[in-house]
Amino acid sequence: MTQISFIKKLFLCSMKAVNYLLIVLTGLFLFVACQKELSVESGFAGQIAKGSLLDSGGNCKNITVNGAYIADSTLTSDNYVTVQVNIASGGSYKIVSDAQNGFSFLDSGFLAAGLQTVKLKATGKPIQAKQTTFSIAFDTTFCSFTVTVVSKTPATYALVASGSSCSTATIQGTYSNGTALTAANKVGLQVNVTTPGSYAVTTTTVGGMTFSGTGTFTSPGIQTITLQGSGTPTTVGANIVPVKAGNSNCSFSVNVTAGSTGSNNSINELDSAWQFSSGTNSFHGPFFDVFDTTLNNTYGFVFRGYTQATGDTTIQFGTFSTTPSIVSGATFNSKDSYAAFYYTDVRRHDSTGDKIYVADYSNRTTANTTITISTYSATTKIVTGTFSGTATNIAGTSVPITNGKFRAIVR
Repeated sequence: MTQISFIKKLFLCSMKAVNYLLIVLTGLFLFVACQKELSVESGFAGQIAKGSLLDSGGNCKNITVNGAYIADSTLTSDNYVTVQVNIASGGSYKIVSDAQNGFSFLDSGFLAAGLQTVKLKATGKPIQAKQTTFSIAFDTTFCSFTVTVVSKTPATYALVASGSSCSTATIQGTYSNGTALTAANKVGLQVNVTTPGSYAVTTTTVGGMTFSGTGTFTSPGIQTITLQGSGTPTTVGANIVPVKAGNSNCSFSVNVTAGSTGSNNSINELDSAWQFSSGTNSFHGPFFDVFDTTLNNTYGFVFRGYTQATGDTTIQFGTFSTTPSIVSGATFNSKDSYAAFYYTDVRRHDSTGDKIYVADYSNRTTANTTITISTYSATTKIVTGTFSGTATNIAGTSVPITNGKFRAIVR
């Protein structure tokens, strides 16, 4: 069931219940849902994102290849490329590479103005073990990158360690909380090769960071492999990253500084942003529209954002009251139809619906999310607040919504 059909059904139910505030809530979120459909199909508010893949010198910005690419092996979610794009005007986007050697890369979604990092997912199955070059385009700019596809014949090798630590691990680049890693963020590790062949090493994700590398050893002996970093650091301080290669294990430490985003797990105080958690899962991203409106003498305040790392999920939440202004300290509950909260997978429009989490009047007996307006300045148009409580997941189970925070500029 799509979000629009869901809200239409909710509207009809509200008419039967003659619940005025629910009718207002439905009307506002029907408007939001229609805008969402426009953004998915033809760009946010009919706009297509404009910008460049190039820096001021005309050179391609950071393009980082992640994951192991092995001939005759189907690619997984670990295989992707991160690309930096300077967005001049926000809207919807689609970046697709050409198809080479049996695979390609693509991604689509929404981007706000500014320097953004886009994750292009790999699809297909590499055919030959060789260097494979791809081209991508955005707006009127073009860039290329090369992926190393290795043979399925694996090498025999072991990580060189001193106790539990990787010997002579070399950490390259700077690591700041909330700042995405680039091509400069690498780790060099020593290995002892017994039998030449291909290798593929990928660490687990620690503090928002993953390191991976592939290649081919042509001779035995002590050699150095380079693992490329990806992701965005989330934990300030020493991050111990374990590595496994064959039957050998060791770990290295990456120190993450506080950077400009403040303490760990805090939203960026310099930009419009949102975050929340549900269990062990955490989500964050920017807003692409925050506005207030009045419908049938009922005041509505609507927030719309997306998950920047993937671009395939959106967040929508709002408050509703008869007070025709934003009031600092005001609290609104979804069970009373004074608020609504949706976290949505924009790729899904099947029978199970597209909402990952939802809390509104329709499921008031199993979910209740509370939204609080902490501060609002009529001069700067900046609003801050929190949200938490419970929501219903896609299986219909009540789950916790915690650590919800937001900061935005109201248009």
